[in-house]
Amino acid sequence: MSAVLYVTRMVPHYREAALTRLNARLGGQLIVCAGTPPRALASLAGSEARGYQEFPMRNVWIGGERLHLQPFGRLFKQHPHPSAVIVEESVRSVTLPLLLRRARLAGAARLIWGHFSSNRRPFSVRSPMTRYRLALAQHVDACICYTEPVADLLRPHVDAARIFVAPNTLDTGALLALHKQLAHEGRRAVRRRLGLSPDAPVAAFLGRLIKPKGTAPLMAAFALLRQRHPGAELLIIGDGPERAALEAQGARLGGVRLLGALTSWSASAPYLYAADVLLNPGYLGLAINHAFALGLPVVSQASPHPHIRYHSPEIAYLRPGRNGLLTPYGDPAALADAVEQVWQEHARFANSALAFAQQHLSLDAMVDGLVQAVCFAQSRRA
Repeated sequence: MSAVLYVTRMVPHYREAALTRLNARLGGQLIVCAGTPPRALASLAGSEARGYQEFPMRNVWIGGERLHLQPFGRLFKQHPHPSAVIVEESVRSVTLPLLLRRARLAGAARLIWGHFSSNRRPFSVRSPMTRYRLALAQHVDACICYTEPVADLLRPHVDAARIFVAPNTLDTGALLALHKQLAHEGRRAVRRRLGLSPDAPVAAFLGRLIKPKGTAPLMAAFALLRQRHPGAELLIIGDGPERAALEAQGARLGGVRLLGALTSWSASAPYLYAADVLLNPGYLGLAINHAFALGLPVVSQASPHPHIRYHSPEIAYLRPGRNGLLTPYGDPAALADAVEQVWQEHARFANSALAFAQQHLSLDAMVDGLVQAVCFAQSRRA
């Protein structure tokens, strides 16, 4: 089998395990073609030693992260006849249609992998952006969706046989192993080791410290929790431009710890395991998977608009009332109430979160979907 090219803007550290396993399933033929992240996303950069071949691409970022160009001529000079080309579905990448055309001329099977929709805009055929996304999806050999709800958006517009789901996830096996170690130590013992109260409610936040992640409602909700429970604590894992403001607010409220960007799972796992709830009011993504694999329920806000998803596709994994809660948008009191409810029923919520990760969020299921899509697309070009 000739090379399978995966062309993406960058490879975040959390994607490396999936690509390593995909490479093994493809007989070592995967070549990951990626550039470096923009400065704002530098913390997402992965390791130097990876379990797959790499081809360095040049990224041109315009307006911060607003638009992206990625010259690909050199790639096809070195790999003129790939069996398949998988591309990242990104409306920001203005060279994407040209890349797909070049892959077609090379005789390669073409696959698009991604969201196929926006977190901020309705999925509507009246939208030029939606029509653009659908046009790309309709003219490739296979579409790989992050979740079933994303696939459901495509099915009325794209041949169902060409739609595949690779449930987007992390290396949950590694996270579940960390959970097992921490459970052996015991939650109260972990809290003592971290200097946390054994009995007070503890919330955690995980993500970049930017306004769209909900840093303002986070602090508003925690201020209410501190009024109701003076011993309540908040652990903030992440870094970004809002850090200074959060530090100032945390100093006024008390009980707030800013831990920085703990990129090592072994460093962040004890804090997440020790917490009662992940309180991320802004848009959610793989933080849901991360939390669930450590037995941590999730509380966030629902979308402010019925036709806008607001969160990334992984929001489909949150089952309100079972492994977490969604509150009305813009209501810090409701967020505080939800944290209290999870705290009072912690065992039920935590067990459900962990069980969901074990049953539905395995890396193997994700890789299975990717392999099925690649094999199907290659068969169409055989």
